[in-house]
Amino acid sequence: MRVLVWIRPSSALERRTFFVRLLLLAALLSVGGRHLLASVEADGPEQASDRWEITSIEFEGNNTLPSSELRSVLVTRETPGWFNKFLYNSISQKLGSKNEYYNAVVFAGDLDRLAKYYKNRGFLAVRIDTQFVFSPDGSSVDITIDIHEGYRSIIDTLTYRGILDAPETLWKDVRSSPRIAQGDPYNSILLEEEVKRVLRIFNDTGFPNAIFLRDSSAARHFASSGNFSVVLAFSAGKRYRFGPVTIEQEQDTLRKNPKRDDITDDIILRQLDYKPGDFYSLANRISSEKNLNQLGVFDLQGIKVAIPPNTDTSIYVPSFITIRPRDKHELAPELIVSNDNSAFNLGAGLAYSNRNFFGGARIFSTSLRFRTQTLREFPDYFVTSSNAIANLDLTFELLQPYIFNNKTKGTWSFSFIIEKQLPYRLNIARNKLGMTQRLAEYTTGFLDWTLEAVDQKLNPNFHGDPNDPDIAEQLRLLSAYPKQLNSILAYTLQRDRTNDVFSPSEGFIHSFTVEEAGILPMLSKNFFKQLPFTQFYMLSALGRWYDDLTTHRFSILAYKLKAALEGKWGESRSDTSRLIPQTYRFYAGGSGSMRGWNSRELIAHADPSLAQLGGNLLLEGSVELRTALLQSLHDGVFDKFWIIQFVDIGNLWPETRDFRFQEIAIDAGLGLRYDTFFGPFRIDWGFRIYNPMEPVGQRWITQRQLFGQTFKEGVFHFGIGHAF
Repeated sequence: MRVLVWIRPSSALERRTFFVRLLLLAALLSVGGRHLLASVEADGPEQASDRWEITSIEFEGNNTLPSSELRSVLVTRETPGWFNKFLYNSISQKLGSKNEYYNAVVFAGDLDRLAKYYKNRGFLAVRIDTQFVFSPDGSSVDITIDIHEGYRSIIDTLTYRGILDAPETLWKDVRSSPRIAQGDPYNSILLEEEVKRVLRIFNDTGFPNAIFLRDSSAARHFASSGNFSVVLAFSAGKRYRFGPVTIEQEQDTLRKNPKRDDITDDIILRQLDYKPGDFYSLANRISSEKNLNQLGVFDLQGIKVAIPPNTDTSIYVPSFITIRPRDKHELAPELIVSNDNSAFNLGAGLAYSNRNFFGGARIFSTSLRFRTQTLREFPDYFVTSSNAIANLDLTFELLQPYIFNNKTKGTWSFSFIIEKQLPYRLNIARNKLGMTQRLAEYTTGFLDWTLEAVDQKLNPNFHGDPNDPDIAEQLRLLSAYPKQLNSILAYTLQRDRTNDVFSPSEGFIHSFTVEEAGILPMLSKNFFKQLPFTQFYMLSALGRWYDDLTTHRFSILAYKLKAALEGKWGESRSDTSRLIPQTYRFYAGGSGSMRGWNSRELIAHADPSLAQLGGNLLLEGSVELRTALLQSLHDGVFDKFWIIQFVDIGNLWPETRDFRFQEIAIDAGLGLRYDTFFGPFRIDWGFRIYNPMEPVGQRWITQRQLFGQTFKEGVFHFGIGHAF
């Protein structure tokens, strides 16, 4: 290793000290080798001249591996900024970070780890040099790590042994998605992952006793080419099949509950993704546990198996399933805190559940729920002329967990709903049939048919701009045609690869929805000639992405893109009396939308009152940086706080033809999250960066008063769960 030390003397005293330091470094060079810069702490830490604070660590020459990745290998750290120092030194050592000083022993270990890290990734000829630049007063040092990566070895050949006698399907799986393949750069970490992948394939094709033969495997390096020849050897063992399934019902001895005879073995057996005689599969065993846990009729203690050793003559693996039934009947009061309609809602409810309703693990439930955004309007929550925003919902629901197979379940619900918004009150009777199908491990399809009758009453005190013809016409039509009967078919395809339900840090969610209304009423109009229905369609696409920037959930970058449009078709397209139902229109603004505006406040129109009536084209995008600043406390209380920075873009347009690129709004803001067992509690404050609805010359934040207008118009949002 080559070490360059730079010292910048700037005064007479420092020039005299300069030669003394050179002599000291020369002595250290002759004694310590790479440890030449060991901290001299014999006189105590109070002597700053004997300790070098690390102001920066930079990498040069790392053309292949990024600096952020290499920095994570080091134990040596840069000293924190002044704010973290202040918290650590003046408030509490559990807050902020301490000063970081150079330690030769630790740094030498860092260089060894760095070299090993490179060699494990194919850079066998890597050479690492260091440069140190001291401050004039000798109190701090800047460290530069020069990396000469050299040639990166590739894998010339990759041979698998021990799979020749296995079934052909196993070979197909091994070859389908390898973690590393012939021609790839050598990487010992990926080779270990490949071994685990192949063993998992063995486990999923009937070979639970398969092992990796490390002594028979090798990665040989050839000096002539600089490349590797890799051999991975396995022993498959015997091929096993699932044996008999034993089911045991665990009873609560404290409550002395009797055994539930209505929970039969058939309920459990049909949720298994295997049956006796099938080849053993770990994947099917895990998915079976997931199926049973989702039933909601009992708590699953697990599926245990007894795998015979290879020396045993048996090839059958028996399964043992233990369940603990939940209460068949449950009546529970509810306190409702929700984020419906992108706004903070409070409410209460009462819910009843009958688990295993007439057998078959069906669940029948009924609930009465009330929620409101405007507590101040008590008791006039559903008075048409009030300014209340509230919802009252009485719903009966039946869940059928098995339709055709255990990957498809169905639901039926019937609801009576009173929904009060600022412009109107809706009385809704809704019948809904739904079917959910698990198409693949991460992909689900949702098919819904909704038949609803709506009776709408306009708020006589909601007028908007009386000179605006768009609002006047829409209010006139809503008033002239208050009743609707609509049949809506909807299909959603969703792929979810996130790693957490409430607070994902990696992965993505993609979903696409198509809705159609009007086909069934059209087919029956010869029998029912006066049906007040509308033919309309809706298309919606949503994407969410999550990236852990630190690998330990300290800083998470989240993105969201959403696009949705709808319009009338057929006879309804030219019939102005047929309106798209208010419950199926789009709305913008609020805690789950554009956070610089209140719920249903944003629209690309001269009069923002039109936003309360919705639009037909919605575009939104968001970026959030979520940082767990107090994560290092690990105290179970303060380490659950997250600081959020966000930017939102988007808008709502009354019609698709109204879209203008320059009408896309922008907001930004800060937020706070606190993790709970039911998801994070959320507070966001958003302010407007660009408001396209303001007059020209007042749209950008730089064209408005910062405190008198921008901050004063900022909006606070409260909610449960992340914004996306």
